[in-house]
Parts: sequence; structure tokens; C-alpha cells
Amino acid sequence: MRSRRTKQSGAALMFAIFAMVLLLLVVTSFATRLDSHIKTESNRLDQRKADNAIQAGLARAMAALTEADINAINSTDEWVTIGQTGSEAFIVGDSTVRIQIIDSTRFVNLNVAPEEQLTKMNLTEEQAAALLDWREEQLQPRLLGAKDEYYNALSTPYNTRLRRLESVTDLFLIKGFTPALILNPPENTTSNILTTGNTGDAPPLVDMITTDSVSPNLRADGTQRVNLNVAQNAQLVQAGLSNQAAQAIVQRRNTQGQFTSFNQVFAVNGLNAQDAKVILNVATITNETTVTGKINLNTAPDFVLRSIPEITEDQVQGIISQQGSFEELGDLTDIAGFSTNILTTIGDTFTLSCQTFIVRLQGIKGTTSTFLEATVAVVDGQPKVIKMNRPLQRDPLTLWGWDTESTTETILLDAR
Repeated sequence: MRSRRTKQSGAALMFAIFAMVLLLLVVTSFATRLDSHIKTESNRLDQRKADNAIQAGLARAMAALTEADINAINSTDEWVTIGQTGSEAFIVGDSTVRIQIIDSTRFVNLNVAPEEQLTKMNLTEEQAAALLDWREEQLQPRLLGAKDEYYNALSTPYNTRLRRLESVTDLFLIKGFTPALILNPPENTTSNILTTGNTGDAPPLVDMITTDSVSPNLRADGTQRVNLNVAQNAQLVQAGLSNQAAQAIVQRRNTQGQFTSFNQVFAVNGLNAQDAKVILNVATITNETTVTGKINLNTAPDFVLRSIPEITEDQVQGIISQQGSFEELGDLTDIAGFSTNILTTIGDTFTLSCQTFIVRLQGIKGTTSTFLEATVAVVDGQPKVIKMNRPLQRDPLTLWGWDTESTTETILLDAR
């Protein structure tokens, strides 16, 4: 009898221990899931706060751009210095945001860059042809390019865009363009080295390009330019051209048709250096209020300047040595090597103005960090966001040239 009771007691004890262990496992599992849920919700909350900080930073950048002189980029304007190239952290409650604003005219616009410029940017002939085929309307592909016949045969078929690229990410759809090609330093630098350092220092393609670079078609002082396709002799002389140059321009226009590029203007016989300066300062060949794809003399890095067809290293260095001091486009003619003859090949290239800007933002809450690039157009003094994209890189700080940590702090919005 006692033995049976002992066995029953032992079984009860084992059952109790088993139940306790099971309960402990259930409690531990629940606690683990609860902890994971809490961490997930905490991370989600931190992400939301980092994103909110970015929105506050974007609003601050937009406020700075309302004061931008878009007709002549000035290095002392607030939008240029705000954020100190990402080294200043703006406090937004219990989060922070870092800001940098740059003009889009410092980059090469993929929507207007000619084939020769694309190959100087270390693209192969096949890649350049495929890009041109993608953005142009004609249906017949180039010999080395690609149209619908190629893209429709892919495992996931699609059609050629046949119009401008909307963003740099569109490149991933184009034949021959890979993430490595776009995000990594180029391997194809045999003939086109865009840096004076080691070939390994050559910039990645993503550091050189944009799909949005627009400039106002006005003089540096904001007044209207003189249209060489409609102005008569007296108007051209009044604008500052010599009588000989004015007559030659009108005669060329009357005998060969309207000018379609400044390169054609500078090819007119009879222009002197002063005439070239005046043309750059005050003239246009279109009634359009904006121009697309010009490169800014005051802000373009040396590797972008080297991508310009026909430009020499001496000319690049001449521009670099004067950057920040160009007040009018005609100041270019004061640099050695920029004669009327060279302007017949690069007269359409440059600007001092910019209407579209890129706002780089990093929002930070705790260990959570998020990034955004916003393209902002300033029209009639009012900035407007026209697109927002996450950077192609998970951590774009190196590409942006930012330090890992900020060095100063400024309260943007307090926690109250």
C-alpha cells in the first residue's frame, strides 16, 4: 500500500516538475516574443522619429532656398553653408537631422549628355548607345544599342522608355548597366582618367550624374537675354556687340536659318574676344525660360569638367583656379585657352545659374539612421519638392563626403 502511495507521490512530483518546466518554457517564450515585439516597436518608433526629423530638416532646407539667387550661384548664400556639409546636427525633439544642399548643375545630366561625353565618363560604346536608345524617340536601335526587340526578349519583358530618364535608378533597366557599374569606381579607365590621382580614385558614375539640372535662361542680374534668332542689328549693338559682329550674326541667320546651338553662333566669322564675352553674358537662341543640362562653372568638380568633350586639362585647371569668383558667364573668356575657336565646340556647355537643387538628409534616432535625397525646384522664389528618393547606397555618407559623426549641434525643434 505504502509502495503504491510512494509511486503515486513520485508521479505527482514528476508531473508537477514537468508542468513547472512547461510553464517556464511558455513564460520564457512569451517573454522572448514580448521582448522582440518591444524591440520591433521601439525600432519602428525610432524609424518614424528619424523620418519625422528628415521632414523637419527638409522644411528647414526649403526655407533656406527661398533666399537663393538662382541666376548666379553665390557661395555665401545660406543654402550653400547650411548644415556645414553634414557636420552640423539639427536637434528635432529627441532626434537629429543632418542637411546639405547642392546645386544639380554641378553634375552631368544624362538626359542631354552627348555620346562623346558618355564615353569620356568611362562607359563603353555599347553602354552609351543603349542609354541614347533608351532616352530617344526613334524606334530603330543603334548598331550597338537596344530597343524593344532586346528588352521584350528578357525573362521579365518591358519596353524601351523612349523619353527622358526620371531618376538615376532608371539606369538599372538599361542594357549593360549594373549596380557595380553605377555604384563602384570605374574599371574601364584605360583612356579616360577623370582624376589626376590614381585610377582607383576615379569617381563612381553615381557621383557624376543627375537627371534633373535646370537653369533660368536669364542674365546673371536676372534680366532678360537677347534672342539672337530675332534681334536686329541695332538691338545687338545696344546689347554690347560690335557692329561688325551684329551684322555677321544677322546675315548668317538670314542666309542659313536660325541658330540651334551657341556653337553655331561662335562659328560666325568676324567675332572677336569681346564679342564672345558679350554673347555669353547677354545672349540666347531660344524663347524658353529655362535651359537644361548646363554645367556650373562655379561648382562643377574637376572630374565633371574633364568629361566635357574637347576640353583640355589646362582649361580644366583654369576653371578650377577661378571657381567661386565667376560673376558672369563671359568671365570664361578671361581664362587662357578659351578663345572664340574653342567656344565653337563647347559654347553650349556652361552656366552660372541653377533652378533645381538636391537636398541630402540623414535622420537619426538612437541607433536608427535613415537617408533621403529630395530634388527641389525654385520657381518665382518658391521652392517646391519635385521628387524624393532613397539613396542607392545603404549608407551614402562616403559618397556624400560626410564624416560619420556630426561636430556641432543646433536646436531646430525642441522637445516641448
